[in-house]
Amino acid sequence: MAKRCDSVCRDMRGLTLALGLLAMALPAVAQPAFRVGMDTRSPPWSFVPGLDYATEDANVDPTVSEAQLKKATGIDVDVALFLSRRLGRPLVIVPVAWFDLESALLAGRIDAILCAWTPSPKTSPDIVASSPYYEWGLLLAARSNDAKLVGLADLKRVTVGHFQSQVVERTLRSVGAGALKVYDKQETLFDDLKAEKIGAILYDSPYVRWRVARDRSFKTVGEPLNRLGYHVGLRRSDAALATQVQDGVRELMASGERERIRKKWEEAP
Repeated sequence: MAKRCDSVCRDMRGLTLALGLLAMALPAVAQPAFRVGMDTRSPPWSFVPGLDYATEDANVDPTVSEAQLKKATGIDVDVALFLSRRLGRPLVIVPVAWFDLESALLAGRIDAILCAWTPSPKTSPDIVASSPYYEWGLLLAARSNDAKLVGLADLKRVTVGHFQSQVVERTLRSVGAGALKVYDKQETLFDDLKAEKIGAILYDSPYVRWRVARDRSFKTVGEPLNRLGYHVGLRRSDAALATQVQDGVRELMASGERERIRKKWEEAP
């Protein structure tokens, strides 16, 4: 009986060794890419340094090569890289016009929206949002040499530029702003402010702080008018991925990485 046991044990050890060698010989199973939709014309959220998109139509997908995409950077790129590492899946940035992000997600072109996105009443019920990974609000900007514009009450005497949004327009009307001018490009907003074509801007706080930190001809005025959040958008049917991304967002917030990202992009370099 003892001899038989020894023989069985030797056979089992041999089988274990053989299986181990076989596992080493087999190629590793590649994890599927984490395809994230971003409008890569959107500093400081996602952009390619050095590219000028001022003449592009904001309603069509960005024109950007694979080589240029490898240089993409920004708040949302940093967040996406963190989440892709957390998921153990390689990050693939898919350039999508901001206005088409939700339709691209539902069509299966991308696995997630990660592009300064906040769900709206028009967002499909087939899309779920993670908890916020970044705080923002609407923040006023003015020329730094405009000593007369120091608060909301001063907006009644100037033309205020804002991005096309009914929410922003209602906010400005509610605080008594005078003339309003709508823009579809954030760069043009600040170009016209510098050229004194408008007197102030109301726009997302991360962009306002990013521009002001890098151009002393501008200043912020007061604090954000509201407190909102940017979220990751996912298909409701991708329940497992939604849970993993939500766990990743919680880890991002708890680890201090989100604060490091904020300082990197909102404070002076």
